Amino acid sequence: MKKIGELLYEAGYLTRNQLDMGLEEQLKTQKRLGEILVEKGIITEEILLGALEFQLGIPYMNLEQYNVDMNQAAILPEHIARRYIASVVGIEAGKLIVAMKNPMDMIARDDIERSTKCEMLPRIASEKSICKLMNQTYVSTQTNNIMGQVERQLQAEQKQVVYEEEGIEDTEDKPVIQFVNNILQRCILKHASDVHIEPFEKDIRIRYRIDGQLYVLARPPKELLGRLTTRLKILSGLNIAEKRLPQDGRISKRIADQQVDMRISILPTIYGEKTVIRFMYKTGEEIDLEHIGFYPSDYQKVMNMLKSPHGIILLTGPTGSGKSTTLAALLKVLNRDYVNIITVEDPVENRIEGINQVATHSKIGLTFANVLRSILRQDPDIIMIGEMRDSETSTIAMRAAITGHLVLSTLHTNDAVSSIPRLMDMGSEPYMVGAAIKGVISQRLVRCLCQACRKPHIVTKQEASLYKIPVGTKIYEAKGCASCNHTGYKGRMAVHEVLEVDNELQEVIATGRQSNETIKEKAIKKGMRTLWDNGIESVLSGQTTMTEIFKITYEQ
Repeated sequence: MKKIGELLYEAGYLTRNQLDMGLEEQLKTQKRLGEILVEKGIITEEILLGALEFQLGIPYMNLEQYNVDMNQAAILPEHIARRYIASVVGIEAGKLIVAMKNPMDMIARDDIERSTKCEMLPRIASEKSICKLMNQTYVSTQTNNIMGQVERQLQAEQKQVVYEEEGIEDTEDKPVIQFVNNILQRCILKHASDVHIEPFEKDIRIRYRIDGQLYVLARPPKELLGRLTTRLKILSGLNIAEKRLPQDGRISKRIADQQVDMRISILPTIYGEKTVIRFMYKTGEEIDLEHIGFYPSDYQKVMNMLKSPHGIILLTGPTGSGKSTTLAALLKVLNRDYVNIITVEDPVENRIEGINQVATHSKIGLTFANVLRSILRQDPDIIMIGEMRDSETSTIAMRAAITGHLVLSTLHTNDAVSSIPRLMDMGSEPYMVGAAIKGVISQRLVRCLCQACRKPHIVTKQEASLYKIPVGTKIYEAKGCASCNHTGYKGRMAVHEVLEVDNELQEVIATGRQSNETIKEKAIKKGMRTLWDNGIESVLSGQTTMTEIFKITYEQ
């Protein structure tokens, strides 16, 4: 049997010098050669696994492309799976198909067969994909076990008992605490953006949101609602006795090997208190404006806006359209040692080194307007306002922009041009809006096609007239596979509409006599790409589907 290094060298994946360096490192560290080559970035893990398949004669499995039955996977005890980094992925002719990091470990194979009382067929898979599958498998099975404990406890008590704060905090083996931890862990492993705990007449519905879509996670009994809500209130420092008024809180916790900030919102409904938890992941990745997804000409327009020493730049779009992320990216471009940047937000979502960030607190009178007045006495060059919420905030921001400050903020409007009359509706005079506005970025999020399973589609004559795309053009449709949880989509991307306001448009706005349609027509003549234009470009490049674009551009 040829050694793995020689196989990779003969296949042209590494040079003789790289092989010698890897072998020398292997003598020092006693690590496997393949592991060293992957760590050094000389080869990818996929190349290594393909070479091992050829060398060992054991098939390689890409677990992202397989739909694994969690009940079958749970046949292997968790402590055995984690000890050997192995997971059951199926059953064939009565034998277990087991994905393993090291399928040549005969001790591991014996332990797996002994613990499951079944013969096994080894497969090679990446350590990362096996660990991901293990986490999903054992956390999912824990939910059923914990639910069983909770229901048995409820039956024994025959009445709802609300835990006192001390009792919950000090007794970490309580089923309700385990259930809350399990729900949070499952949602974080799925990289959900939100989880909804919704009370109804007979039960509770727990749903999580991924890529803008909600999926049901569990339906526990109604009797559990008080305990779940109390536990979450304690974790977020809220008043457990208050059940008539909405409450908002925060939790910062390390779950599933990730540091996660959670925003808790509790709302009283006719069937009890509904809780929504927003997850904010601390990935450590830098937010880069170049990777936000602007069309090249739009990116240049945005950079031109940021060069302005004063004026207002607005981001518009509905809740959850990524405005905060784009704002943070804009601020990082502007963040330099020679400028003083101050933000006022509710709450502070992205912490940026070198920028003074203020969180509002309405209960003590620390509102957007009050903070803005104080900020203007702090000698700012650039001000970022989390949201233009009222006429008072809008007026102060407008005056700050006219008197030499660059102001960035957000609004909730349908497109870029609609922001102009919206500012006027909030009490700003047309001449002030015309003088202050430098540009508007309208943004929406659409789901990305799963690149592993997307299928081609040729545009028909009927579709061509609707899409304004030539007949016979190849685009892509969603299909669905294990990698994308059978949705056909994986991840989201931003689609933009960038309105750059030059001197001519400023004069048109200042008159206050032109309609939205007139301003939009002039902007398009000057080269503005609409949401529809950029959406179609994303469809033609195979990134998303026409269905997704219609959702965000229906009016256009």
